Amino acid sequence: MINTSGGEEERESLHVFDLPQLYTRPSSATLLHALALVAITPPSWDNGASSNPNRSSQVDEEGLARYLTTIISSPLQWIGDDNVKEKIWERASVRLSERSGRTAMPAMSRTFSIPTSVSFIDIVLHEPSLTADNLGLKTWGSSYLLAKRLHLLSVPESIMLQRPRVLELGSGTGLVGITAAAVWGLPVHLTDLPDIVPNLEHNVQENQGVITQTGGSATTAVLDWSDSGDFSDPQECAEEPLRNIGQFPIILAADPLYSPQHPQLLVQTIKKWLSIREDARVIVELPLRGAYTPEIKEFQEKMRVLGLMVIDQGEETGYDDWGGGVEGDLREVRCWWGVWAWANTSGLER
Repeated sequence: MINTSGGEEERESLHVFDLPQLYTRPSSATLLHALALVAITPPSWDNGASSNPNRSSQVDEEGLARYLTTIISSPLQWIGDDNVKEKIWERASVRLSERSGRTAMPAMSRTFSIPTSVSFIDIVLHEPSLTADNLGLKTWGSSYLLAKRLHLLSVPESIMLQRPRVLELGSGTGLVGITAAAVWGLPVHLTDLPDIVPNLEHNVQENQGVITQTGGSATTAVLDWSDSGDFSDPQECAEEPLRNIGQFPIILAADPLYSPQHPQLLVQTIKKWLSIREDARVIVELPLRGAYTPEIKEFQEKMRVLGLMVIDQGEETGYDDWGGGVEGDLREVRCWWGVWAWANTSGLER
């Protein structure tokens, strides 16, 4: 319930018994309104891990899952329109999935507020429903941390004056690459696997306004690290490689390691596409997950063997909703970020 007093809204806790009970045969409009009241929208990752998800009303969760299940299983005989019944069942199912963790949630849109050197910009990203083998369809907390850090990173003036192209590896939903295009005002090439790129392209198109207002641009392509390493045009069904595209003096990657093969694949991809010049940079953000500590160490060692060195680094804490439901939906994520440069470009060959 929301009462108004003195011109300000105050939220009161909404209990399941305050909702329309099916034995009273509530109208379809009443049921749809109640289901709207208990909707959950994605939480803000700028808040602490104890923050509650955003709701139309403050809801007491006790008994709510059973209430929603009862609606889903009810034939709703007193409602004559079958299309309206389907709508009620669908809305109740969505409300239930919102309380079952991120992997069970439906498609959603998130708005991320990103700092620049002078103000903030809003980037809106679409996230389809997740599957276990398409985790690139989710925006990860490490990507948000790196996106917020970009305006603080010192990119050599010698690079910026040339308006170089920037390459992002494993772009996912595109938060880091879109931010780079908007904050730096540079052309950015965002890449990922074939199943990820269609949503990535959608997000790039939806954020054209914020990208172009600083003179930036963004393009997308398929890039499979385990393949030949050539880009493929998503409009050409990922079959025709885009050759002779040249190298990039800036490469970005956030949360790119989640299998034992990734350190080798990532480093060999960086080797192929990073320009050999003293001011070239690789900027990465890696979550410090215990299960992937060996992969992080292997990646760092292979980068050093390649001839790259860390010139700036640090650790920071953010939040993510992976694996969370209504209870403790935000989880703390500790990340390491690093900026790499060639230790010595003399004698290096592609």
